[in-house]
Amino acid sequence: MSNQIKKLPLLSLIIASSVILSTMYFFNLAYTYSKPADYGSSMRLCSCVAFRLDDVEDFPYSSPLIGVMEVFKEKNIGLTIGVVGKNIDADNKQVYYYIKQRLMNNNGNNGSNNGAAIEIANHSWEHGRFLNFTFLEQSNSIRKTNEKINSIFGITPTIFIPPFVEYNNNTILAMHENNMRFISADDRDSSVYSIFSNSTIYHLSETAETGCDNCNATKSYLWANKSYPWHGVQHEETLNEIKKSIHHYGFAVVMMHPMEYSLEHDAVTFQNTLDLKQIRELVLLIEKIQEEGLHIVTMGNMINYY
Repeated sequence: MSNQIKKLPLLSLIIASSVILSTMYFFNLAYTYSKPADYGSSMRLCSCVAFRLDDVEDFPYSSPLIGVMEVFKEKNIGLTIGVVGKNIDADNKQVYYYIKQRLMNNNGNNGSNNGAAIEIANHSWEHGRFLNFTFLEQSNSIRKTNEKINSIFGITPTIFIPPFVEYNNNTILAMHENNMRFISADDRDSSVYSIFSNSTIYHLSETAETGCDNCNATKSYLWANKSYPWHGVQHEETLNEIKKSIHHYGFAVVMMHPMEYSLEHDAVTFQNTLDLKQIRELVLLIEKIQEEGLHIVTMGNMINYY
């Protein structure tokens, strides 16, 4: 009995030390990934633009989603798509089959150095608000989505696009837990992480949109207390945002949603029918970007331009 009593303080010390070390590790991890980037006079420019199509799933906007992806295919440029795990390979599966065919044509390449390739990003399991989730819930959402994408497409994403572009330190820790390399949110809560720093997770903030972010939603919708980026804008407005981002960060990430390329988006009813007028604005935007001499790349390939 006396020997057991003597062992107790040592055991308690070991447990306490482990807890302290674990806490320090996760604190340092969070600090490393949340500290501001150094965008000084020595900043290197990639002069590149990545397009990010969010809310990629098999319903309810399959036609606008496929229509947008077809524009990038016809222009022979890469596109990063944020797949919602629960709702891909479901319903009529039109989006699933389209992506599957594109990946087969790309020989399974997930967008790196391959022209018009589609690059798949993780956009969570069911598009919940991560700020309301625990670390474990965030990690499980990322893990389940990666597993689903790998099971149906044979690809494991390294890019995470948090729903509603919201994240916190638990998100970064959950990404680390799931071996993710990039996050793409916005810079409301934290400065953009330097892409040419020695970090292991890079933040490629969305800095431009093809939909307006100052539209007043009606009270009958869940997003009524917030602006929503689903009202399509003219290409000149997005191009101005891109130029400002290039000047400030050296790159631009353009966020898109299928709803702004849907008919009746002005009335916030969103039909599953492609809005050809808004698609024309996207085509003009791409052409203007190329005229400016900027590179259009996938998000995962952007780091290769630094």
